[in-house]
Amino acid sequence: MPRPSRWPEILRAASEEFREKGYENATLEGIGARVGILKGSIYNYVGSKEELLLAVVEQPARALLSELDKLRADTQSSVTTRLQELVRMQVRIFSEWYPAAFVYLRHIGHVENSPRFAEFREMDAQYMAAVEGLLAEGAATGEFSLASDPRTVARLIVGMLDWMQHWFTPRGEEADRALADEVFAMALGGLIAGGSMRAMLASRARGAGAP
Repeated sequence: MPRPSRWPEILRAASEEFREKGYENATLEGIGARVGILKGSIYNYVGSKEELLLAVVEQPARALLSELDKLRADTQSSVTTRLQELVRMQVRIFSEWYPAAFVYLRHIGHVENSPRFAEFREMDAQYMAAVEGLLAEGAATGEFSLASDPRTVARLIVGMLDWMQHWFTPRGEEADRALADEVFAMALGGLIAGGSMRAMLASRARGAGAP
């Protein structure tokens, strides 16, 4: 009977090693020690630390795009509902693929010379385009009053979500969903009132500059 693959354990251990020590300080020896195997055994699965990093981050990246495809197929829900689901989806990926999803956010730049790096940049572009598209649609339908153009607002929202890498740990499905809705509620306040707030601030600035 063939021995069971240690690949899932190696991926998990690599995720933890990269998360805790960073890409530069992580070692295949350290990853092997977490699994209880020698460094040489890891070479049965990958050829280098760079290749292992790509294997770690590919799973959450592709999981996110798969969920994004489902969201795009929803043409009946309001933009607000779809954007809320996108935030829930992002937090769900953070939780289900913890800590690999955060390894992606922090360390994908270390493999920018890899032939596969363009794949991940394209995944990022697809995700940003989806967020930007939802915001533009919401502005067009009157659901949102944006403080800036959809491209800028999309980057602000994604930046807020990405910052969760510094403080988020999974707490269970119900608690994570509640947290996602709290994050969305804060964002939604800005999306609804952003335009009027920008106008108010501009008016105050003009008033302050008047003789």
